[in-house]
Amino acid sequence: MLQRGDWSQKTWDEMDSLMKKGVENAKIIYARTKIDEIYKRSEATAILTELMRKGNPYATYWLSSKSNLCLSYLSSEHFGNKVAKDLGLDTSYENKYCTEGIYQRAVEEFKELAAKGDLRAQYFLLKEKGLDKSVEKREEYIKEVIRFAEAHYYKPLMDYTDSLQMQTNNGFVFRSKGLEKLAFDLFKIASNNNYIPAMGTVMYYDEDNRELYERMKKVGGSYYFLSMALDRADELNNKEKYCHALLYEKLFNDNRYFVYYDDWPNKSYYDESICNIEKEIAEMKPMIYIDYFTRIDNWGRG
Repeated sequence: MLQRGDWSQKTWDEMDSLMKKGVENAKIIYARTKIDEIYKRSEATAILTELMRKGNPYATYWLSSKSNLCLSYLSSEHFGNKVAKDLGLDTSYENKYCTEGIYQRAVEEFKELAAKGDLRAQYFLLKEKGLDKSVEKREEYIKEVIRFAEAHYYKPLMDYTDSLQMQTNNGFVFRSKGLEKLAFDLFKIASNNNYIPAMGTVMYYDEDNRELYERMKKVGGSYYFLSMALDRADELNNKEKYCHALLYEKLFNDNRYFVYYDDWPNKSYYDESICNIEKEIAEMKPMIYIDYFTRIDNWGRG
């Protein structure tokens, strides 16, 4: 739901249900989404602190000196905390966290997790050692990226392709045509295994690939809907456009294709029964790519 950009009450009810069952992943994601809210900051910090005491390395990391959340919201210098004090809210978390000691504690906990085969922990340690930025150990780093990809963990691969780009006045571009081709080949590896962020990129380069469009639809990727609306709308009749917009609304809790596209049918034009939406959704196999480290502003890509 969060990956699809659905921040409705239904999503938070699901989150609350998981948290009451003790699901640590849900607790961490909840804390990350609420720590920037002045009335929820104390609660979010308490959740992470409890998990840190239990030895959860991800919770420890988010309370460390390398955590942008900690540095942004738990410092006494943060203006919001001064406001919280004026409102009489709990700010006892100030100056307790964001330390190097907590970060080193997270590193040790990640080492234990990595030894058990956790790929995300292994990737964290690889980056902690600076292997991703080392010119001398570039070959070793690429081998590790390939190893992760072969185990179907594609974030390292996507991060590597990002490193092949540079900022220009026209946005990010690849440093050379050769690197662009290399990146596209890597994108295709992840795309062929239904990794949504890579599939969206490959669709941009290979917009006539019908098979890829169908696979993107099957995993419920948002780029499928956008690409159909912008590039292939002329292939759809009005009823198909209506069903396309309705399917998107049901998946993403968003009615944009009914509202912002003037040449598309209004939601009142047809009865929903013409679309058989429930059957389409039941046949989908959603791919979850967000995890403990995925930036919140990247959650809406799928």
